[in-house]
Amino acid sequence: MSSICIISANSLENENASRNRVLSFVNSFLAAGHQVKLISMDDKKFQLLEHEKFSHFKIPFVDTKISSFIKRAFIEMKIASLVLEKANEFNCDVNLITIPSMFLLHLSFLLKSGKTKILDIRDLSWEYLDTKSLINRIAKRVFTQSALVNLKKFDLISVTNDHEFDYISKHVCNKELIVKVPNGVSLSVFEKLSHVQQNHSNQFTVTYIGNVGLAQDLSTLIEASKLLPHIQFNIVGTGTDFERINTLVDSNQQNLNFWGRRQFNELLEIYNQSDVLYAQLTPEFSTAMPSKLYEYLSTGKYVLYGGLGVAGKTLENFQNVSLITPCNIEVLKNEIQHLQENGKYQQLSLENREKIKSEYLRDVTVERLISMI
Repeated sequence: MSSICIISANSLENENASRNRVLSFVNSFLAAGHQVKLISMDDKKFQLLEHEKFSHFKIPFVDTKISSFIKRAFIEMKIASLVLEKANEFNCDVNLITIPSMFLLHLSFLLKSGKTKILDIRDLSWEYLDTKSLINRIAKRVFTQSALVNLKKFDLISVTNDHEFDYISKHVCNKELIVKVPNGVSLSVFEKLSHVQQNHSNQFTVTYIGNVGLAQDLSTLIEASKLLPHIQFNIVGTGTDFERINTLVDSNQQNLNFWGRRQFNELLEIYNQSDVLYAQLTPEFSTAMPSKLYEYLSTGKYVLYGGLGVAGKTLENFQNVSLITPCNIEVLKNEIQHLQENGKYQQLSLENREKIKSEYLRDVTVERLISMI
């Protein structure tokens, strides 16, 4: 059997989406009998899991959730170089880089040659860069060219959706080297989410669970909540935009709770006490598919999504979903009112749960990648 090194520049302890995807890879490789080494940016005490064929190595945690683009870029570049240096120490048969940290891709030339290289793309992060300033326009051009050059150096590339597949296909000669591994949810997480119950309280509640960043721009939800004082709103999570969002709340506002980061068992209780699950991505991020939506759909609860592009097209294949224009306070307010009045949220969608189980379980989709190594 082979030795596999999984390389991540994320804090798996603090970032649910990254942890869940990495965990699916680790479990699948271990199930296939491989020796697995994992590198991430975490506290020494954090251990992803216990297994005789698994080892978890960490580089010191650094908070990258800062607003300065240039400072953040330098920090992420340093983190990526440290992670790749550590990977070279292990000399594994296969090195699997998993991103959204694009600097792992840009610096992938640091990996020793002669080993199998796999790239797992969870986000085309270089495509999301804001181009309003000259510095950002230059940076996006440089990072895009660097990404396209380095893509060709990998033996196998996994992507999460059709848009990413099409994008990578244009720049990689052999399409057979690209495999789609949707984010989805793990079987263990799905089994818990699929037992979430209806909200039995009399309080109609709209909940957001996920990253509080610029891409989500939760100011839309904040402003809508002010116009609907009789409805309860929850925001669960933290991120680079948390402080700004928090300041937008009226000092006397009683219908909005900020929960911060919560453990999964606590999230289950919040899901139980919610009627509508909300998410949004600004138009600049229309090519992304938030992994949180798969969790939402696993509960069977009503999903209200403000966004365009990939996520919208995916959600069209599910029931109990409302798709609205992003970043429009009035549209969001009206849709929430409409849902409360028509009562559609009261019926859990068993069909959504079954569709997630049959098509979006990570434990199954990751096997496609492993079979190609």
